Amino acid sequence: MAEVLYSREQVELWQKNLEEISQQPRTTFTKKQVVEELIDTIEKALLMRSYDEVASGLKEWGLDISAGSLKQYVTRYRRANPSKASANSRKRSDKSKPKKRAAGAAAKASQAAATEGGKEQSANKQGDHTKPARFIGMAEEDL
Repeated sequence: MAEVLYSREQVELWQKNLEEISQQPRTTFTKKQVVEELIDTIEKALLMRSYDEVASGLKEWGLDISAGSLKQYVTRYRRANPSKASANSRKRSDKSKPKKRAAGAAAKASQAAATEGGKEQSANKQGDHTKPARFIGMAEEDL
């Protein structure tokens, strides 16, 4: 099979045409591309509304997208564009819910302090009464 050869003029013409195409605004979008195009506005909406509410609004206006897909696209965009991610972005779970690990660790420390033995507890009871129960038995430099 013979290899096809192209002229310099053809290559330059294709180059010029591709550059022109790249300068033209997009006229059709996938759901992911819509989210990326609207990311700043979506981020602002997410400051006050849930993913369910934002997705529901978008669905009412003609973009058939689930809350799960919206969240996935926003999360992927944030990861791929950390410097471009809007200053308005947020992680709801970090602001409204305590981390389970931290809560579990505090509970374990409190339980350990309560069961360490009567001697240490009675010594601490006579000493500093301002320490919360979970810090009883810890040295001052560890606080």
